[in-house]
Amino acid sequence: MQGIVIRRALCPAKLHRHVPSSLSRGLCFRGGSDTRCGAAAGKRPRAVAVRARGGPVAGDGDRAPPLQDAVGASPPPRGGGAKRGSVAGAAALIVGTSIGSGILAVPQSTAPAGFVPSAVCMVVCWAFLVAEALLIAEINVHLRRKSKKDGGDGAGLEVISMKSMAQATLGEWGGNLAATAYLFLSYTSMVAYTSKSGEVLSRAIGVPEPVSGAAFTAALALLIAAGGTGVTAKVNQVLTFFMIGLLLTIEVSAVAFGGGLSLPANAHWEQVPATLPVIIFTLVYHDIAPVICAYLEGDLARIRLSILVGSLVPLVSLLVWDDVALTLSASSTDPNGLGILDMLETEWSYAVVETFSLLAVGTSLIGTLLAASQFFIEQMTTSLSSAEGDVCFDLLAFFTTNQITWRTIC
Repeated sequence: MQGIVIRRALCPAKLHRHVPSSLSRGLCFRGGSDTRCGAAAGKRPRAVAVRARGGPVAGDGDRAPPLQDAVGASPPPRGGGAKRGSVAGAAALIVGTSIGSGILAVPQSTAPAGFVPSAVCMVVCWAFLVAEALLIAEINVHLRRKSKKDGGDGAGLEVISMKSMAQATLGEWGGNLAATAYLFLSYTSMVAYTSKSGEVLSRAIGVPEPVSGAAFTAALALLIAAGGTGVTAKVNQVLTFFMIGLLLTIEVSAVAFGGGLSLPANAHWEQVPATLPVIIFTLVYHDIAPVICAYLEGDLARIRLSILVGSLVPLVSLLVWDDVALTLSASSTDPNGLGILDMLETEWSYAVVETFSLLAVGTSLIGTLLAASQFFIEQMTTSLSSAEGDVCFDLLAFFTTNQITWRTIC
């Protein structure tokens, strides 16, 4: 009977209570060199038939599978093929999640502090976020190895979510708190990205903001659902490449119109705390960290490299743009002239900025949707697995209590 799992190793007291002595004497558990048989003297023991999701069945006279292969065993390692995922794809997910359309408005928040204080704040925030991401990766990979998530057939992406990580390290209350905070952050981020995409598309094609924003979000959700992580990562790489290209175009154009890589003289360190929320939100990407660990199959070396590369690109882009924008605004006669369109004042600047904004929102939304979908998939899989295990144990208890022979069960 497929799907029945012997849970003696997990709950021996319950199994012993439900299995009658007449049946337990005919069972033989073999685990490598350890053989535990309950057969009477002089009788050939009957091997337990175990069939777990398509595995071989051992009947009378057949050698039963080892106990560790039947219960709680890890899947056999894959052959020496190419590793799933790529550092470029993982780094692109981090870059796309970090860089949003709000990066163009960061100079408005950092202008009161000046470039040097805001730049120091950016570097400190980046170092803190990188250390945090590396610690999250360490915990995630440790739990993946402990639960033997990697090394399977690669049929799907098995993500260990933030809730599971907090639950394993902080207990039940920590898992619930992390899940609540994560869901709140994901929901608010998706609402903001949907609203911004609707605003940009409404100006471009004239469709009402709620309709265009919902359609844009639904299209990206369909991409993730139909294409999976692999296809989504490749599409995100292309979008991120064009987004970075447009950002470089904007920065070069701003330099050509009077900006420059220089160090403005004004420095007001007391204004730095006010810039912290904007800078941290611009550089954060940690909701995608569990997906990165699963995408790179728990390979810590590649995960660390992708985190460092993927986080450096937004930092450098933000530093360059902040310097260029503040220098340009300092030379402007308009004290409020921090708008990017006011800086460039060209016919093509509107199309470039709007396209960049849409790509930035799209890549950020891809990261948020991908992380949220994997979170819900992991939670539902865990719940269904727990329920399936309880049902299988109840079936085993029912059949053995009613004196049905083991051969009939299998």
